[in-house]
Amino acid sequence: MPAEPPAEVSIALRLELRDENSRLRGRDAVLAELRDPDDRVWVLHGLGGCGKTRLAQEVAFRARKLLREGWWVSAEGSGGLVAGMRALGRRLEIPDDALKQGDAADVIWQGLYDRQKPWLLVIDGADDPKILAGAGKSVAEERGWLRPVPMKTGMVLVTSRDGSPESWAQEWCRRLHVEMLPADEAAEVLADYARRSPGLGDDDDARRLAERLGGLPLALQLAGRYLSESADIPIEFANNVIRTYRQYQDAIEDAALRRPGGEMTQEQAIELIGQTWDLTLDLLEARQVPEARPMLRLLASFAAAPIPYGLLLDTGLLAARPPFQGITGPRFWRVLKALDAFDLIDLDFGGEGPDKIRVARLHPLVRDASQPAAGSHERMTFLNLAALLLKRAAAAKQAGRPEDPKSWPAWQLLAPHPGYVLDRLEREPGYPAVVAEAAAYAAQRAARYHAARGLHAQAETQFRTVLTARLRVLGADNPDTLDTRHEIARMMQLQGYYARAEAEFRDVLEARTRVLGADHPKTLMTWHEIATTMAALREYARAEAEFRAVLEARIRVLGADNRDTLITRHEIARMMAGQEDRAGA
Repeated sequence: MPAEPPAEVSIALRLELRDENSRLRGRDAVLAELRDPDDRVWVLHGLGGCGKTRLAQEVAFRARKLLREGWWVSAEGSGGLVAGMRALGRRLEIPDDALKQGDAADVIWQGLYDRQKPWLLVIDGADDPKILAGAGKSVAEERGWLRPVPMKTGMVLVTSRDGSPESWAQEWCRRLHVEMLPADEAAEVLADYARRSPGLGDDDDARRLAERLGGLPLALQLAGRYLSESADIPIEFANNVIRTYRQYQDAIEDAALRRPGGEMTQEQAIELIGQTWDLTLDLLEARQVPEARPMLRLLASFAAAPIPYGLLLDTGLLAARPPFQGITGPRFWRVLKALDAFDLIDLDFGGEGPDKIRVARLHPLVRDASQPAAGSHERMTFLNLAALLLKRAAAAKQAGRPEDPKSWPAWQLLAPHPGYVLDRLEREPGYPAVVAEAAAYAAQRAARYHAARGLHAQAETQFRTVLTARLRVLGADNPDTLDTRHEIARMMQLQGYYARAEAEFRDVLEARTRVLGADHPKTLMTWHEIATTMAALREYARAEAEFRAVLEARIRVLGADNRDTLITRHEIARMMAGQEDRAGA
């Protein structure tokens, strides 16, 4: 196999998102605790939108000022986490061959332990701590991507919505709950984002609105951005536009959301963000950007992972279907830029060169608030669009073959989305068959990418999800369904389940012979894999006989110089060597 290129991932500290003009308010006590020299692994936990990532950015900024080395790894999904940790391994000068092995976590952590300079590792967005467990069943087993730091030179900072003690290693993980901001500090944050425009109202008005927003930093940020923009609209043209703290509070007033003396729940936070989100989109509509609302709905229909919008969001396909009929490329870009300007999405403009794959990120709370209700016509509309876009992207020349290492940076970003969309479609009643097959096509190729990367168990699970959809939509004898069954058997074979793999291959062979014919190249491929499974069981004589039968058929059908024919000849020689016929081999 060609050498594996580095995956498209950055582990630079995300200091570009730190707003120099907006102080971090109300967090002095937490920052003081984080300086405790006796604790080296910290878990910042709390509601989505409570400011965990912003706190981590401040810690990283202060570490950089102290000349401490630092790395930032996203834990939004297992693929991104593994790619980020392997990139960290390369920074630690660990050879690529060692990073490709199953014990990569051991090697990387040994590299960190050997580091002499002070360092900081931020693992952001680990809302599912299980993905940090690696080879272990839990973080506490110390066999995964998060481990104790015994030396004083290193520090790890994890952000997560999950603060339950059983999710973390209580002996060496220090958990800190990031709470909502107190009223005074929350009012200051709101005023910071609103640029302290004098016409918005007085300090008491800001304080009342900040309290109404529950002191939730993300809600304060979105409301402040809105008011900052609306304040710039001349009064003559500001019909029906909210221009003061009081007007904004009146617009979102809802007694059902109030919990005097109680802590905000995740559901309440989502509803609150939904209200601030709605007001912002109303303003964008007033600014002649009506596509902003459906665009956010569409982005929220993909998985909770970076969205490679250049690869995925095909303007030609979108322009032909509601609600984006007639949209052009420049218009599409204006919509994305408008959402970015109001902090509803984060567009990654970093990197240089034509091969840079740029992504859009949604804050988890914004994403949750933007998803249409389950079972609604609107939800089906956007899931349908997402599935069709995924098929287009998966088949595009830009994405390439999933087995080609040169294509892996693109597939690393595409791979989280097809399985998620297919799973959501399967939960919706009455989805169109063509849409399910589109998602299944993309998910099949994503599974092939994971198989090529050696993640055979993960790939098998994904292939089985595709099989469920294809059996329902296409039927058991459809060639695409049989392709998926062949891949499932291959994943079992690669994991060492040879008896089960051979039985499945034989079933697929019977079906392919019946559907495609005995001489079809795919039928011969399955026959070849049966012999390969026998060889793995060291049944060299049986395997050689099967390979010779396959060779005869491949010469007849494909020709003597065909690549697949030569592969079968090579395997015959290998079986001869296995039976000690070295001269004949």
